[in-house]
Amino acid sequence: MRSFRARHAGAWLALLSGMSLTSSLWAQPTAADKALAEGLFQDGKKLMDEDRLQEACPKFAESQRVDPTVGTLLNLAVCHEKEGKTASAWAEFKEASALAASAGQQDRSQFAAKRASDLEARLTRLVLEVAQAAPGMAITLNGKELSAAAAIGTGIPVDPGTAMIEARAPGKQPWSQQVTLDPGPSTPRVIIPPLADVAAQAKAAPPALPAPVVRPEAAKPGAAGSPLRTLGFVAGGVGLAGIGVGAVFGIMAFQEAGDVEVGCSGNFRCSRADVEANESARSTAMVSNIAAGAGLVCLGAGVAMVLMSRSPEKPVASERVWLSPSVASDGGRVTLGGQW
Repeated sequence: MRSFRARHAGAWLALLSGMSLTSSLWAQPTAADKALAEGLFQDGKKLMDEDRLQEACPKFAESQRVDPTVGTLLNLAVCHEKEGKTASAWAEFKEASALAASAGQQDRSQFAAKRASDLEARLTRLVLEVAQAAPGMAITLNGKELSAAAAIGTGIPVDPGTAMIEARAPGKQPWSQQVTLDPGPSTPRVIIPPLADVAAQAKAAPPALPAPVVRPEAAKPGAAGSPLRTLGFVAGGVGLAGIGVGAVFGIMAFQEAGDVEVGCSGNFRCSRADVEANESARSTAMVSNIAAGAGLVCLGAGVAMVLMSRSPEKPVASERVWLSPSVASDGGRVTLGGQW
């Protein structure tokens, strides 16, 4: 029988080692459950005897979950007390005392009650105060939700160490705080401040928008600032100037030729002055031809460069025009052609 296992010297050790009670207190576990619980219990006892409390306490807790008995609960309470978890041990001793009393085992009940009383004087009791309650407010301590009564000035027995307190409410920003609780007896107080509105916080600190990224556009061949187009206009201007110079010299050449013709008409030979005037007219005519020819070449090149610099994004299929300038000994000419 499990109630007679692990009998040790001393009265209180004998109380801890027994685990059987009437089966009416809990639902009957299966044979496999009992075997598992027994193995966990034995491992827990061995580990606790070796002061390996962090390993022993979970063994007792799992054994109690699989096959609950007062004996296992008492061992779990002792383990938690040695581990420094005074609040957990206090609650477990009180529960074991009540269960043992209901089973008619007064010795175990009195033992557990005495241990619970001793621990009660050394408890750490956490007091939570709410500065301003919010509708639907929920408060959690180490992930476990507390009732409204527990959050209003009640000293909650807690295990020493760190504790996480959180408060939430609909339409409010959540609040949390981690506190360090020293071993008792002590009564630390934590005040939960008024929760901020979600909309108010969002309005006070709007999220920063990323700065727009401006990417320079690549220069297009047909843009106004295209070097080829600019060069075309320059060449066209030079060509027009050349044509103008050629026209001026051409007019001068025609005038000088007219004077020579008048001076030589009616005479069998021209005078020396007429000969020199004729030579000057020829030189002027040559300058006119060269200037006009060069001007036509530059003008043609300028027009060609402007047409070539048109943007390929806007093709004009009907504008197929070409300009072919040329220079000869008797002057310059430009051939204009196209397709429509």
